[in-house]
Amino acid sequence: MLISRLPIDPRATVAVLLLLLSVGLAGCGGTGGNTTTGGVVRIRPDQWPTDAGTLSTSRQGCAVLDGPSLPGGEFVFALTDSVIPARAPVPHNRSERIVFAHLYETLVNVTCDGTAVPGLAVNWTCTEDSTTWVFTLREDARFWDGTRVTAEDVRRSWARNQGRNREHDEASPWNWINARAESITTVDARRLAIQLPEPQARFPLLLAHPAAAVALRQPGWTWPVGSGPCRLRASDPAPRPELICRPNPQHPDLPHWKSLVFRVTPGADPRDLAAAGFDLAVVRELAVVDFFAQAPGYHTAPLPWDRLYLLVCPPEMNPTGTGRWRRAAEALQPSRDVADVTLRDWDHVMFPVGSAGRCPQLSGPITCRQSAPVDSQLPESRLDARTIAFPGADAGAAGLAGRLSHLAGSDTRVAALPRCDQNFALQWQMAGAFLIAQDQLFPTGCLQLASLLGSAAWLQQAGLASAEAVASENLAEADALADRPLRAPARALTEDGVVYPLALGRGWLISR
Repeated sequence: MLISRLPIDPRATVAVLLLLLSVGLAGCGGTGGNTTTGGVVRIRPDQWPTDAGTLSTSRQGCAVLDGPSLPGGEFVFALTDSVIPARAPVPHNRSERIVFAHLYETLVNVTCDGTAVPGLAVNWTCTEDSTTWVFTLREDARFWDGTRVTAEDVRRSWARNQGRNREHDEASPWNWINARAESITTVDARRLAIQLPEPQARFPLLLAHPAAAVALRQPGWTWPVGSGPCRLRASDPAPRPELICRPNPQHPDLPHWKSLVFRVTPGADPRDLAAAGFDLAVVRELAVVDFFAQAPGYHTAPLPWDRLYLLVCPPEMNPTGTGRWRRAAEALQPSRDVADVTLRDWDHVMFPVGSAGRCPQLSGPITCRQSAPVDSQLPESRLDARTIAFPGADAGAAGLAGRLSHLAGSDTRVAALPRCDQNFALQWQMAGAFLIAQDQLFPTGCLQLASLLGSAAWLQQAGLASAEAVASENLAEADALADRPLRAPARALTEDGVVYPLALGRGWLISR
């Protein structure tokens, strides 16, 4: 998930759980709709699902834990994934996204309701063609140790972030910009300039991705030093099992709480943690939600829809067509067929729904074909044209895959794979169908679609075979292109039977 506005009071801690959504920036302006050059470029806003089944430019589920907040107090956040200091500030799982979002800042933040707000950058400007961007850092931005945050720190941090990915991540912003290239330069101590290879009117949204967070490695510190509103000390170890954060007095949004405790118990069932007590947790399993709905003192609330489920059918494994998978996808009713998690029907390849499906940067870098992971489970999985492969750690994907296998015929079967195996098998088209669970890691449908296409060369080729990627988001140009006999990438994928959109999923906030 992308990082939202960082917390300024106890209940605002949950803001980091709410995924970022689309922002209609006027030209290349910063906040408040300001522009710096030329005329205003109108941008059609992306659309989000409502609980009523319609689409809206506003997003439901953002207003959780409304009400007054009081200063002071210790808040315990229960997390069920590992949190490892050596990975910071780039998260590898949902628990690390939550923790790192409090510790480290990106240049730009995007709130749940879709507003671009300053992070480390107080403002940003660009040239008239949106190819050169300049970001100005907060004048008083400092790391926890008192060191001033400079533009050179940002550049070096990005270069480390790009080089430390343990595996290729198709959703990383470094797929579109090279953090180690000469195109990123420091103008002075507070200004960073970025030269893009093509116009991008929404470029600041890319820098809200958590992989673009800024951190400084300092001798004697277990954790990289950050500038976020939640600070650590040099001696703070990895969570064993708790990590205690304190308000950062140098941050402009100084938290009101006394301390924030991350209780990290990888693999634990949140129901088993209730006896010790906690204040916040995010879950997806409805059995856990029902348990806390009945538990004294706890409250449950649905979060925004944030996970897209797609059925991807490789042409190489389906030489005579994807009829069986299409019939299964059309017969599927996610909200009825899967009872373990909260799902709803969704018939769009993009999430959120972008402007006419015409997007910039869709033909960007793709995942290189990799060798099989050392601990691969693929030999035991026996993948073939009759198999639906799905990420084994996802309850929603498991339920959907099982139901699709039943609907596709008795000769089909399912194979649960680890993430690395799933990515490898998709690149090499090793199964008849893949159920992809795509977290919303970007605030626009265009960037989400680009991250999907970037996961495999054959998938990008299928999406762009008869489509046109448009670098400009000017409405007049988009409307003119809509009259041409060209298919948008999302439409090309669905019409050719390569991708079938299935469902959206959401998580739940447990609070005390």
